Amino acid sequence: MKVKKYIGDNIQDTIFKVKVDLGSDAIILDTRKFTKGGFLGFFGQEKVEVLAGLEEPRKAEENTQKEINHLKEMIQDLSNNVNEKKVKEETPEVLTTFQQYLRLQNVREENVKAITDYLSEDSNLDENNLKLKSKNHLEDLLGEPVPIKAAEETQVITFVGPTGVGKTTTIAKIAAEFAIKEGKKVHLITADTYRIAAVQQLRTYSDIINIPLKVVYDGDEFKKAVKECRKEADLILVDTPGRNWKNKWELGQLNEFTKDSLVDEIHLMVSLNMSSRDLEFAVDNFSRLKPDKMILTKLDETSTYGDVINISQKYDMPFSYITFGQDVPEDIDKANSEILYNYLMGDFNE
Repeated sequence: MKVKKYIGDNIQDTIFKVKVDLGSDAIILDTRKFTKGGFLGFFGQEKVEVLAGLEEPRKAEENTQKEINHLKEMIQDLSNNVNEKKVKEETPEVLTTFQQYLRLQNVREENVKAITDYLSEDSNLDENNLKLKSKNHLEDLLGEPVPIKAAEETQVITFVGPTGVGKTTTIAKIAAEFAIKEGKKVHLITADTYRIAAVQQLRTYSDIINIPLKVVYDGDEFKKAVKECRKEADLILVDTPGRNWKNKWELGQLNEFTKDSLVDEIHLMVSLNMSSRDLEFAVDNFSRLKPDKMILTKLDETSTYGDVINISQKYDMPFSYITFGQDVPEDIDKANSEILYNYLMGDFNE
């Protein structure tokens, strides 16, 4: 990583210098204030120092990870083929195609078995009632959505998740929903100062929606911002830095923005275009922050939806929203079980 030090009169001036020199992909590593000049500690001028860097591409590491993921997929496919041969003679013919479809959608084998075991309890199961019974059962497994609800008291909602899941855009969609469609007083707070472009993106959205935005750099500033916003807002939406789910230290930095004393709800955001294994590892590690609900993003960027079943059966965390595009505020909806069912089983029912 290329690391450089920048000094300015204020944080905005210094960040601007970073952007001009390193570009919008620059990473802020540290900030501090200090006094320059003066005599015996008096008459000095306060300055701001920013330590910033620019990540170097890691192609070799990425290629190695791709090879590992490909090997895992091959092993999983082999396992599925073996299991399929074992149960082929025991499974009613009407369920065979259904099972194969679920596996193609990357539904875990234990979930495929549980679902088909339930359906096979019906001795009269045929092609006519399979779709109806499976629809009712799968929707029950997915559960009803638990979206954000504006209450009489101000609600503070913090959003966390891995890098690249579309967190900032999703927050803008939710903000537009409440501010424009429901007429609520929505305030935004962003602690995502790790990348300069993230703050600029959310500021653009806040200007378009015409709602206030506060930028905070640490837990103390966050606490102060929440206190100020509570005086006017019905709903406060908090954007946090995207974090590497494999790095416990990075995840620990989010604790100051998820404290029960300040935050009413935590929504974990994950993308369905992640591999099933990475998706579960991400949820496992982010669970240490005790999220209340889960948002599924980028449904338009995958062709397999079996993880909606896998996640719903493994974690006690209801879905709140789904997103399926970049348009604000259109490409978002409540995580209705019927909508998720149609994503999962749409090709099968055609």
